[in-house]
Amino acid sequence: MAYTFFPESEKQIDTKLKFPRENVIEIRRLWDFLNKKTRVKAPINIDEKKPSNVNVIRALEGTLNLNQIKTGAKLKLIKIRFGNGSLGGRGSQNLGNLFEEQYAKELEKYDEGEKVKDQLLEKSIVGLYKEYKLSKYKKLNVKIEGGANTPRPFVYGPYIVVKSAKQTGNDLGTTVTDLTLKDGDKPKVYLSLKFGDTTTFFNSGTRTVLTPQEIKAGKIQNKNGKRLLSMFGIDEGMFCDTFNGKLKKGVIENVWPKMKAGDRTALEKLIESGIGYGYHVVHKFKSGKVLSFKVDKSYMTKATKPKSLTLYYGGKTGTGRRINMEILTPTYKLTLNIRDTQGNDGYPTRMMCDFKYLNA
Repeated sequence: MAYTFFPESEKQIDTKLKFPRENVIEIRRLWDFLNKKTRVKAPINIDEKKPSNVNVIRALEGTLNLNQIKTGAKLKLIKIRFGNGSLGGRGSQNLGNLFEEQYAKELEKYDEGEKVKDQLLEKSIVGLYKEYKLSKYKKLNVKIEGGANTPRPFVYGPYIVVKSAKQTGNDLGTTVTDLTLKDGDKPKVYLSLKFGDTTTFFNSGTRTVLTPQEIKAGKIQNKNGKRLLSMFGIDEGMFCDTFNGKLKKGVIENVWPKMKAGDRTALEKLIESGIGYGYHVVHKFKSGKVLSFKVDKSYMTKATKPKSLTLYYGGKTGTGRRINMEILTPTYKLTLNIRDTQGNDGYPTRMMCDFKYLNA
């Protein structure tokens, strides 16, 4: 067994757990304390063979510390730690979804005149009210939409970009929204909520243009595959050697100085399409810190201008079947990578673009 039980009510705890009664009472008290404090539906996870150990989901780390939880829930028998359990993707994959649910409820509490107990979240909500004049809405409706996960595949036009089917230009509001703030039924503000210290701008497939057959043959012939590699200054031979397991040791190459102006422009267009504009970011870090800022055209233009590009054949360790591309902009450290994200045959399936802020 493992930490696979994610109770969503005290009744579920009573019904499912075959623990000593005093342990069950404390676990109920823990669930009730966290649920009322954070309004998260499933704040804990339990191994049904460990009556004295309970995990508190990591999405709450930074909002509360373990001592605050022990004191608030009056724990004496139960030992707690932060952990996401092992119910499929319920853990780390869905931390963002848990944060969306928590933030939506805190917005609704604030709108109703209740106090938001997390001061950093409250500060961001007050900022939203000021920026978008939410107090003037006849009725504020908060719609949770993050579960949609709108795909943004590569589109090979004059420039290579990532783009959803219904997207207009780089206006990503309706594409990346996790919470949509509405005045009645009318959408007004699109919130992109992020949780954690490293998060992702886009994750797009490459298998159709960088095929295992061509990589095994040591020569990329697909026109768009060649364009994709050229834009990053990736050597086709070394690319194939990396994924064929022939790279004897990792290679680090600063390609920025020798990049052509056209490739630099193409790189900027890709980054622009990945970041876009037309939405507002609320980003909670594991430390509890919260960043809140508007992403408009002006922000996008500044934040997406590349200043450097370094390639890591074999990844940062030099031993992986992957290629990392590190790019600095005035705002972000972007880490793109091409790799087999499905763990099947080692040949690349997708390109991911992760980011960290330079001044956060």
